[in-house]
Amino acid sequence: MKNLFIAATMLLSVQFVSAQSADFKKDAVEAVKLSGATANFTVYGEAVMSQISDETKKAEFKKEFDATLPSLYDKMADSFVKNYTHDDVKKMIEFYKSPVGLKIQKNASTILMDQGAAMEEWGNKLQGIIMKYMQ
Repeated sequence: MKNLFIAATMLLSVQFVSAQSADFKKDAVEAVKLSGATANFTVYGEAVMSQISDETKKAEFKKEFDATLPSLYDKMADSFVKNYTHDDVKKMIEFYKSPVGLKIQKNASTILMDQGAAMEEWGNKLQGIIMKYMQ
């Protein structure tokens, strides 16, 4: 009887932890989406679509492109789960729903483009410095 009680308690504990883990992962995916970290995917998808002239093909590409995102967000959320607590992630979500957090999301694509241009310029300068020391 004692073994049955222990087994039942362990089973309930596993189910409770599993439910908590699923909630944590769900919240982590939401935090990834809200954080603006996905802006570069939007920018990339739009850049590719701008190169497709046929509207039907453009729509088909967008559908397939969008279908790849949930698994990517899921993998990105794994990093949040690994590096933050569930409480941290809940606080992130709260922040990203605040006025400043919404502003971050709104401007993420523009900021990403500006930073990309700055990094490209820096990389070009750095290439000259690297070549000087590699000779």
